[in-house]
Parts: sequence; structure tokens; C-alpha cells
Amino acid sequence: MLMKRHPANPILTRDPDRSWEAGSVLNGTVVRGVDGTIHMLYRATNGVEFGTAGEYVSSIGIADSTDGVRFVRRAEPLIVPDRPYEIGLGCEDPRVVFLDGEYYIYYTAVEGTPPDIKVRIALATSPDLKTVTKHGVVGPKGAPSKAATLFPEPVDGKYLWFFTWCSDTPGATVLHAVFDDLDAVRTPPPGHIAAVVEDYDRSAVLIPGDRVELAKVRVRRGPELGAPPIRTDAGWLFFYCNSDSEIEPEWQISAALLDLDEPWRVIAKTPEPLITPQTVEELDGVVNRVTFPSGAIVLDGTVHLYYGSGDQGICLATCDLAELLEHLARNPVKGSGPCVA
Repeated sequence: MLMKRHPANPILTRDPDRSWEAGSVLNGTVVRGVDGTIHMLYRATNGVEFGTAGEYVSSIGIADSTDGVRFVRRAEPLIVPDRPYEIGLGCEDPRVVFLDGEYYIYYTAVEGTPPDIKVRIALATSPDLKTVTKHGVVGPKGAPSKAATLFPEPVDGKYLWFFTWCSDTPGATVLHAVFDDLDAVRTPPPGHIAAVVEDYDRSAVLIPGDRVELAKVRVRRGPELGAPPIRTDAGWLFFYCNSDSEIEPEWQISAALLDLDEPWRVIAKTPEPLITPQTVEELDGVVNRVTFPSGAIVLDGTVHLYYGSGDQGICLATCDLAELLEHLARNPVKGSGPCVA
């Protein structure tokens, strides 16, 4: 087994003494600060049951670590729902990268309450992870979309952005967009994202998967972006949640290797998921059968992968980076078009 669960799992759980994270904590994303501190941004829910319209809400908390295992959480959330496009279910599932002296935080803004909700991608930036500037909805407006991230460095002088379009549907797809500069990242030019969606064949990176098609069952949910990509000499290491079927619905973790110069091109991927729900926390939670990747970092040659377990806690799995890259090298992807996932 390449990925090993950390014995301290879950490494972060709800805090019943803090109302904003009394329900659950999940889907942590990590970034290394300028002083070497590892910061984790995570989704937190209050102590109200999901079905309680207008009262259940998510915020984004933050915790800090020196070793990537023990995190000290801050007393107050970093991002709270206070804009019209967030009022309802709130702010969910962040991804963060540090680029050109600023933290870029993408998160899911959920306006309204079920069944009338709008699930969209919003952006906030911060110079210090203490104060944030919100830039509003920056993702597609015509279909549910979430799980977005910038690449942590420019690619051929451009800024590359991955996001999940038509999330939580059979057509869910990881698409990519390219921006000329960071001003365009913060305020996408009119029609830019719509054009990316329209040009699906060129923009798609990961599309609904072959495993469920071979099983001759309907796709319940296409792939979803996981952790921000990590640059390696072999390519960009990219963790994601692969397609799912209706036979035994669950969220699994897979990995792909993306071309260094053309990261929208998948050059290798794991033939089977690296992690599937197995522990009590993963099998039986707020949502059952969930292992969802949302953050990753390499520390002294070891990959630290952070994932949500049962939508109730944050867990950690590790593996040797060289071994994972060797495993991916043995499983190249043929062809040049979008990759089934």
C-alpha cells in the first residue's frame, strides 16, 4: 500500500465549545507560509443539522503547524459568509496557494437553502492569512461549480487555473483556464470563463470515468478536483476524487501526473484509487463512505495528503514521493485528449 494513514487520525475534529465549528471540520487544504509554517484552511460547520434551513452554515477556519501533523487552530474563522452570494449554506471547501506575495483562496460559496441553492466558486486573497479581500464569484454562473485552484507558480508566463464544472453530477469535469496576469485572475474578463466551458473539448482535463462505464452502471458523479498540484521533476502531482457509480456510492482518492509544460495534459495516473473509505470515521459520518482529498505538501521527501473523512474530520495519509512517482511512471496515459477519471 503506497499511502499509509497516520496513527493520529483524525488529526483535526470539531470543537463543541466553538459555535462556528461545533458541527464538523473537514476538507483541509495546506500551504507553506513565508516563515516555513504550514497553514491549514478548512471548512467548519456550526452545530446545527444540515436539514435546518437558514441555520446550518459553513465557515473557513485556519490552523497552524510546524510538522504537518499537529495543528493549532485559531480562535476565529478566517472567512465567514457575509456577502449575498454566500448567504445560505455559507463558505465551503477552500483551496489555497501562495503566489507573488499573496495567498489565493478559492472556496465554494453556497447561496440559498435546499433545494434552491447556487453553488459557485468565489475567490479571496490575503497578504498574511489574517485579513482577506473578497473578489466575489469568479467561476461559471450557469452550472454548479466548485473545487478550484491556481497553480502555485506561472506556467510559461501564464497563470493556470483548474476547477470542477457541473460538480456532483454525472457530467462533472475538471476544466482548465489560462490567465495572462494576476489582475485577470482576480477579476476574470467578461466571457472568459464562459468561453472555457464552451470550448469543453480543449478545456477538459479529467472527464467522467472509464471504471464505471466498464462496470456497465450509470455514473453518479464525475471527477472532482482535490489538492492544489505539486511541482516535481517528473511532472505536476495532482490528487483528485475520481468518478463514482451508483453501485456503492463513495468518495475515493486517486492521483495523476500532469505534463510540466502543458499541465492540462495527463501523462500518468494511478490505475486504482490510492485511498478508499475503510475506517469507522470514513465509513460512517455526516456523509458516509467519504475520503476526499483537499490538500497536499511534500516534507523531506514524504507526501502529506490531507483529506476529509466522512465529512466530519480531517485525516492525514503519507507516502514516499519517489515511490509514488515510480508507481505513476509505470501507469502512463495514452493519447492526448482529456483523461477519463
